[in-house]
Amino acid sequence: MKSLTIYGENRMELVESEEPTIGSDEVLVAPILTGICGTDLEIIHSKIDPAYVNYPIVIGHEWCGRVLRLGSDVANIQIGDRVVAEGIIPCEHCFECLGGNSNRCTTFDEIGFTRPGAAAELIKVPAMLVHKIESAVSNESAALVEPTAVVTQGILKAAPKAGARVLVIGDGTIALIAARLVRNWNPSVVQMLGLKPGQSKIAAQAGVDAFFTTTPVEKYDLIIEASGSSARISESVRLLFRGGTLLLLGFTGAGVATPIAIDDLVNGDLNILASFGYSRSAWEQTVALLNAGDLDLTFLVTHKFSLENFADAINALESAPAPRGKIALEMGGS
Repeated sequence: MKSLTIYGENRMELVESEEPTIGSDEVLVAPILTGICGTDLEIIHSKIDPAYVNYPIVIGHEWCGRVLRLGSDVANIQIGDRVVAEGIIPCEHCFECLGGNSNRCTTFDEIGFTRPGAAAELIKVPAMLVHKIESAVSNESAALVEPTAVVTQGILKAAPKAGARVLVIGDGTIALIAARLVRNWNPSVVQMLGLKPGQSKIAAQAGVDAFFTTTPVEKYDLIIEASGSSARISESVRLLFRGGTLLLLGFTGAGVATPIAIDDLVNGDLNILASFGYSRSAWEQTVALLNAGDLDLTFLVTHKFSLENFADAINALESAPAPRGKIALEMGGS
């Protein structure tokens, strides 16, 4: 089978590899659509924290696929089901997993980082992580479950109140998902502070009421920072109402220091929250929203490429003009 393997230092190859052999508690899946994101770029360019990746690695942590084969002990899904699978592999016995915080499992193990991902014709995954996707859900929405679960995890942590004024900083995939998803918490307004004016149209599709490229003068109850901009994190503190919350989802880069005026935090009685990955609960809630028809992210996949044209996909991720949403590889599964 073909798989897109990354060796680091900008070296990647589409290689022929052996078909995975599944265990009794695993399933073999043919990926249908696999998204690639900024984190994949960091893996390609060896800019990711080395504690979170094992080279060589087949990338692909955002995907959906069709079940081809079942292990002998698998009973919760069937051959032919269209599925998604949690990427974070919990050990299920550490204190974090037992407390429901599988995103903080003390043993980090994740598809597309430490285990082969779905930029391949076949992938094997533990059956306990597999979730069926209803027929009404598009492949595009299904492939975005992983980044959406990341946002779900953060918003659940921030617990916005109905009627809240929300600002999303950033105009990439995570920011656009955040703007769409936070609508389920019934805010009074959702605005976006982006980088590229050309992203305003897709931001409107995500449900954004107003799109800015310069810092607004208004104040907000919740700011979701999804750009990874140190400067915007610093300035966002003064954009919060007293008692407001800053939710950090973006990475600024390893070792980058971000200055924050502590007196403003204390005087404003502000909350700063950071959120990593997703728990099993956040993943389940995300799938439930899609399967119930309460969330549709089809509009977010703006560019598709074949696996053989992976270089074009990566180039689009790095330099495609706005409007640009998710870049995805069409894998051949159906």
